[in-house]
Amino acid sequence: MNAGEILLLGDVNIDSFWPVPEFPVPGRDGLVDKVRFEIGGAVLNTAAFLDRLGTTTRLLSCIGRDRWADNILDSLATTRIQTSSIQIEPEAMTGINFTIVTPDGERTMFTHRGANAHYAPSSLKEVDFKNAALLHISGYALLTPPQKDSVKRAVEIAKMYGVPISLDTGLEPVIKRPEDFRDLIRELTICISGLEEAKQLFGCKSPQEAADRFLNEGVKLAAIKLGSRGSLVAIKEKSVTMPCFNVETVDTTGAGDSFSAGVIYGWQHGFDLKGTATLASALGALATTVYGAGLSLPNKEAVIEFLQRMKQHNEDVVKESVEFLVDYFSSTNTLR
Repeated sequence: MNAGEILLLGDVNIDSFWPVPEFPVPGRDGLVDKVRFEIGGAVLNTAAFLDRLGTTTRLLSCIGRDRWADNILDSLATTRIQTSSIQIEPEAMTGINFTIVTPDGERTMFTHRGANAHYAPSSLKEVDFKNAALLHISGYALLTPPQKDSVKRAVEIAKMYGVPISLDTGLEPVIKRPEDFRDLIRELTICISGLEEAKQLFGCKSPQEAADRFLNEGVKLAAIKLGSRGSLVAIKEKSVTMPCFNVETVDTTGAGDSFSAGVIYGWQHGFDLKGTATLASALGALATTVYGAGLSLPNKEAVIEFLQRMKQHNEDVVKESVEFLVDYFSSTNTLR
């Protein structure tokens, strides 16, 4: 096990969710029966699930000085997620997402990143890195300076203290900043991405080709998200293809971030490839069963119950790993 905090550098937001029966024709109205407001953002979602798994996390993010910021900090005070390294930018509005969710669970997101983009290198504290287990970066942090500059500085400090580095690429950032990602990937221990991102970066045509390319760049653990087709998780010696778990999907928001939490947790606790892939897929699937993400993500009882149900899965690779995960979490009592 790699002891210490997981540092997460990226966006935190207020997410608003608007479930609609169908996407309105341009110029017409879309009427909704209810609206939900939750705290969210890529790294906050990942931190939330890691917190439920008993892992200490610290957010390296930026918020404004407004009621949305107060809501984020008040909500996080009910968790073990460390917020003392969050930068406050008085002149900027806290990031906010407007998310339309259709009946198939697909979400269309409109984002004002606001204060997130203002996260400055001067906000990074070397003391946070001295005993950290991992630095995890959201690809969206590479979009604009000074947050982009903070990624570079954080990587420098992590290397100084021998802290492994993880990245969840994201498609939009890869499209906009491909060269920045090609440079950063060489510094990674863990790379979490999608096949489309790998196509954009290296012209990869298959999940295995994508994983192999990341590994050849120096990555130690590559995880390729494939949506409804599951995922592929690989190290140099072998790879595991994990099927998608069937759940009643209501909202896909946070599924990828939750998948990342599973990959990080499995790596930190020394799980084998099957165990890591199964946990990542299970958390990603569970995230789609609730509206929103953040603190709305399923609790420990839901995780254990879901894993118990998956013992009946018809894929041997899932059965074996689920049995291990149920025994592990039951004996260590790390979930909450």
